[in-house]
Amino acid sequence: MTTPQDNPPAKRGRPVDPELQQQRRQDLMDAAYELLRNNSYRSITIRDLATQAGTQSAMIRYYFGDKQGLFLAMLKQIADQRFSHFQRLSEAPDPIRSFIEASLQFFAEHSPLIRLITDEMLAGDSALKQAIIETGPKRMATLLPKLIESQQQAGQLRADLDPKWAAFSLVSLIMMPFIVSPVRQQAWQIDDSVLPSSSWSDHIYRLFTEGARP
Repeated sequence: MTTPQDNPPAKRGRPVDPELQQQRRQDLMDAAYELLRNNSYRSITIRDLATQAGTQSAMIRYYFGDKQGLFLAMLKQIADQRFSHFQRLSEAPDPIRSFIEASLQFFAEHSPLIRLITDEMLAGDSALKQAIIETGPKRMATLLPKLIESQQQAGQLRADLDPKWAAFSLVSLIMMPFIVSPVRQQAWQIDDSVLPSSSWSDHIYRLFTEGARP
């Protein structure tokens, strides 16, 4: 005959199996991402995150330290995946066009990320602001100028352009419509479905390259 000691109840806390631990971490990062769809970062609580992930609040502290640590881990994971793809664009037949298309698709698919970036960049006292800059924009400020410089050396772009300034201009063309979506939609009547389209990517490509060709 077995006793309660022989078959203890399942624990909701930290799993021992490394794969289960990784899954628990991923569940929490997925929960953070999903909650951003309809909530600001500042309004999301530890309890909200735990409930969304189907776990205990203590697991957030165990795996990430606090709410900020969880969101930073989520941002880093998304950024690492994004930049892993971008680093291969130099091998594409037309790296600039491929960069524009990939960026538009990325931002169209990650509206919660746009919300987080916009809210925290505009907040004067944001603890996340510097971390966001380090995770994404600073990496882009290294990668994209090199890509543009390679196209200058190949004779595809004007050699007298500053690669850093050109890169910043291109990023602005891509990102601004996502950041100012209410203005874009209400004043300019440009719907969300337009931004990841081939016609919009071609529009940005032509604006950038036809003013930069030798």
